[in-house]
Formats: sequence, C-alpha cells, structure tokens
Amino acid sequence: MKKNMFVFACLFLSAIYTQAQEFKYKVANNKDSKIAIELEAESIKIEGHAGDEIIIKGGNTEPAPEQAKGLKPLYNTNVDNTGLGLSVVSEGGAVKIEKASRKNFRYTILVPNKASISFVQSNWQGSPISFSNIEGDMEIKTNNADMKLNNVTGPIVANSISGNFSAVFSSLSQSKPCAVSLVSGEIDVTLPTNAKATLSMKSVTGEIYSDLDLNLKGGKDGLPKVGGGHNITGNLNGGGITVQLNTVSGNLYVRKSK
Repeated sequence: MKKNMFVFACLFLSAIYTQAQEFKYKVANNKDSKIAIELEAESIKIEGHAGDEIIIKGGNTEPAPEQAKGLKPLYNTNVDNTGLGLSVVSEGGAVKIEKASRKNFRYTILVPNKASISFVQSNWQGSPISFSNIEGDMEIKTNNADMKLNNVTGPIVANSISGNFSAVFSSLSQSKPCAVSLVSGEIDVTLPTNAKATLSMKSVTGEIYSDLDLNLKGGKDGLPKVGGGHNITGNLNGGGITVQLNTVSGNLYVRKSK
C-alpha cells in the first residue's frame, strides 16, 4: 500500500512540474555587455564560456492552479519567460535575471566570459555560490553565502555580511582596482607569481598569512605593525593595480599559485 502511494505521489509531482532542459538568451561577448543576476543562494553556479549566449540550466516551472485562471500572483510579479522559474529581460542597458517562482531550484548559468557580471543574493540561506572562467568585471554582494571564484581575472568588487570569499586568479587585470570587504568571514586569494599588484590588507580581529614577497611597508623602521587592526600594504612585483582585502572578523590568506 505504501509503495503504491509513493508511486502515485511521484507521478502526481511529475504531472505538476514540467522539466525544461535549458533556456538561451543572445548576448554579445564583450566588456560592454552587462548581466545582472539577483537570486537566492541555492547552490548557484555561474560559469563563463566563449559563446555569445546566456544559457540557463536547471529549475522547473509550476503551472498556476485552475482557480487562478485570469489572476496574477502577488508574491512574484516577475513573469516566468524561461520555463525554469526565472525572468530574463533586457532593462536599463543590462540583461536582468531574477526569480519568478516562490519555489527554490538549483541553477547553472553560463555567461559570455568577457561580459560584466553582477550578482546580488536576495535571501539569507547561505548556500555557496561559485563563479568560474570569467574575464570581465565582477560585482558580488551576499548576505551570508560563501563566494568561490576560480580562473578569474578581475576587476572584482565583493561584499558580504557573513560569508567567506575565495578566489583563484588566472591573471590580474590592470584596468580597475579590486576590493573585497567582509564583516564576518575569511578571505583566501591566490595570485599568479608574475602578477603586478599593490595589496592593502586589514583584519581587525584575525591574522594575515602570505607566502608572497610583498616588500611590506609601514611601522617603525619600515617593518609592518604587529597586533592586528592595522593596514598592511605591500607591492608584488614592484606594484600595480590596487587589491584591497578587508575583513572585520576573520583571517586573510594571500598565496601564490602553484
């Protein structure tokens, strides 16, 4: 009896939810293209690719009940035009990707790798968010989700109230400064050994660890101050673009790529 009920439930859910394979949206693959993503942090993966399309995988669409025919939902006013529970529209010179369903789904979003990407976490569920293979500008803001970046070049501006930040740079763009600011969280950054950067680092209650030759400045006789809470400044390979790393409560790790 229980087995039959389970099979019936699976068939019922399958009838309600229509699985869509993917959604595509044409976008030029250059630095002038802007993609703004505002979603809940539910194990989202954002990956760059060499194509000229946004490709979204995952998610479902849930048809409205028959009683709602002719009515509009009030909790979600965005229109699901993807079949994945998302709204994708061009607005204000950017392509905006937002939630259009109250259900929580996992998504993999492929973006043109040279486009500028912004991401804002719209909830307080701290699933990690991963970004990879992106060469354009990135602006990331989370509430309590960890940010994991791999094979990126920057410039990057990232902020979080309660989340960790880690990034592995394949190269370091010299076009604009990078800045990471956390209230409660650790920062772990890996830089190429040939990168040119001026690093400004600060942790109020944590320590700063590094295996880079930074030619540190500040303090008596040119030595860095001890005790935490102070800015530590150093030049990598003679200096270059400013990379600012700040956290109130957490350690900083700045390492060279292997």
